[in-house]
Amino acid sequence: MTAQNSDRREDLLDATVALILRGGVRRASVEGIAREARVSKGAVYLEFPSKTALVDAAVQRELSRYLHSTAARIAADPEGGRLSGIYRHSIAELLARPFMRAIYEDDGRILDGLIRGPVRYRPRVLLGEEFLRTMADAGLVRADLDPATMSHLLSVLSVGPLLAEPVLRDQSAPALEATFELLADLVVAGLEPTLRADPEAGVRAFQKLADGVTLTFDGERPR
Repeated sequence: MTAQNSDRREDLLDATVALILRGGVRRASVEGIAREARVSKGAVYLEFPSKTALVDAAVQRELSRYLHSTAARIAADPEGGRLSGIYRHSIAELLARPFMRAIYEDDGRILDGLIRGPVRYRPRVLLGEEFLRTMADAGLVRADLDPATMSHLLSVLSVGPLLAEPVLRDQSAPALEATFELLADLVVAGLEPTLRADPEAGVRAFQKLADGVTLTFDGERPR
């Protein structure tokens, strides 16, 4: 892929994300995406065989960027590799990214059913059993707790407040960030052992998770 083609691809993905956030997947036509990216409609098809492929690539790119930015946050925090730190940073990064936040909060208007498709479109189970077993082996998660149950709990603690936000939000409600901070301190921290192990293993485990997702996406991309 030439530098020009790479730039055009990124411009098209940027345009796709912008239009989806503005009016939803259904209204983000190939013609509209081309116009937003300031290229011809034919140039779109030089990069992507269909609108579906273009949307798929946009979702994959945004998820990969989210994971790697989260990994950078975790690595920059001396305590970030603990489970409570990983939870806190993954939520903070998600809230800072409008597209990722929309994937979780969307009621069907924006992504038009896309989030109910393949698992990769909506990472409900970001911190899965394998990840938590790695954390337990490193002494960063309580060994007496079932990884599957912990994974489900963390998913509930991540998705639940976001899905409840449109229902519960009023002028008296606290900031969503404050709710997640309290969950990190009171609930997620309770999954950590009393003896504090070196959090560096948690940093490596999350980076491996982010790299694995990106490699999966790269393997699915048409050559």
